[in-house]
Amino acid sequence: MDDDSGWHDVLLDVWAQPVCDAVVDRIERSTVGRRGWLVRALADPERCPPEWTETVHALVVAAIRDETGADLDELGSQAAWECYEQVWDALTLRWEDGGDLEVAAVGTEPEISRLIQALPVEAAAHAGADVTGAVPDPMWLGGRLRVDAAGLEGYLELDGGRAPADVHRTISAILVRLRG
Repeated sequence: MDDDSGWHDVLLDVWAQPVCDAVVDRIERSTVGRRGWLVRALADPERCPPEWTETVHALVVAAIRDETGADLDELGSQAAWECYEQVWDALTLRWEDGGDLEVAAVGTEPEISRLIQALPVEAAAHAGADVTGAVPDPMWLGGRLRVDAAGLEGYLELDGGRAPADVHRTISAILVRLRG
């Protein structure tokens, strides 16, 4: 079903690979330092909390609107939603294997995992851990520990860089072991 607003035609007239790439780039820029939930939602949407998949959905819809002016929630056509699917597929291709998240070297995983679990919930989330359970669950993809190092660095910059000393030491230890 097409709407009467004219956005359906505008979206389909402007949609091309460069626009899709711009939408994906916009989403990636908006998630710098907070990619753990993005990667988990794209890598295994059935096992991640539903809110994470809903958040990725909202990011895709918002980014398409910001790039094209079209509001997919107002458009009912399958053709318009195919644009959405192209963006989702591009994000999945880039991130389902962890994208540019750091991969812990073999042998360092147990210590890095323990350090992530010792972090406050918000800091562990910045590392890419699932914090919906009683203990932060570091991100494992394809049998390898993945860590959002940029997220941890961003956490250290919050509040003017005034993280508690023990949290700062723990994050610094994680980063040193990752980049060893």
